[in-house]
Amino acid sequence: MMTHPRASFIATLARTRVHPTSRSTALEASARASRACAASTSRGDYDDAYDDRRREYGNGDDDYEYVSSVENAAVKRLAKLCKNRKFRDDERAVVLASSTLMRECFGTGAPGSTKTRARVLFLSDTASVPPGVDAARVLRAPERVLKKCAGVANADGLDVVGEFELPHVLTRGEFEKQYASKATVRVLALEGVQDPGNLGTLARTAVAFGWDALALLPGTCDAFNDKAMRAARGATFRIDLVAFDSFDALKKSAKTLGMDMYAAEPDASQDVNPERAQSTPRACLVLGTEGRGLSDEALGGCQPVAVPMAGDMESLNVGIAGGVLMYLMRSTTR
Repeated sequence: MMTHPRASFIATLARTRVHPTSRSTALEASARASRACAASTSRGDYDDAYDDRRREYGNGDDDYEYVSSVENAAVKRLAKLCKNRKFRDDERAVVLASSTLMRECFGTGAPGSTKTRARVLFLSDTASVPPGVDAARVLRAPERVLKKCAGVANADGLDVVGEFELPHVLTRGEFEKQYASKATVRVLALEGVQDPGNLGTLARTAVAFGWDALALLPGTCDAFNDKAMRAARGATFRIDLVAFDSFDALKKSAKTLGMDMYAAEPDASQDVNPERAQSTPRACLVLGTEGRGLSDEALGGCQPVAVPMAGDMESLNVGIAGGVLMYLMRSTTR
């Protein structure tokens, strides 16, 4: 007697159906596991599956802790350092995000070179400690934790996040003492530049064109703001930073050091003279914001210069204008 296909299917289904008691037990076990996982994350913040993850990604030879929660104290500390200037200043700490940025800040760890010590490093599953860096503490973490540490929404290229000691910012007295014996000096001064992207771009350009110091005047944003650090691409660690509490203080330092002072001004009666500017042993270029421009005090205390422009354009972004002027005014007598 031939069995109807539908009857055969029903019989098979009946034989493989999970018993209600077994299904209930499985659901309860799943719920217990979820609660245990949540409790483990909230208590210790370490991933119980770390050993398996290391074996999967080939990192089984390290014994780094694994942080899986954004509520971990070290994670929250780095997130606060990214966003809170007072906390950065109080802790004398700054956050760097990505191995590329760390190489640009500290080099590639060539033989004989001194490595920069991180207070803590967070690594992705596949990342290694950058060659120019060592660390007091190394942790591994998933993407969501790295993004929290770095204060970013996009994790592209984010393989390492670390906390480092804040670079020293020179006082006026330290600046004058350090630069008194230098034959050539180039200082870029920023007055009221509040956009961190512009500040970082200008710092990066200053390093590229061989300028010595970045002077920070009142109203200028924090050079260690996370956006400024990303835009600077390591320049903040490679140029001297000097804090002045007024333009008058900068002017007095310029007089002490014999620096010629120039102010970028779109309405200046003359464009910058590259030959004259490049042959000047000591020079300071002052930049302001595109909207408000420089203060009357700065304009009155400097020689105004404009960017040479063939086209009809009222002004340039401060990052672009500053870059052009720094190139035209770079020293050729070093």
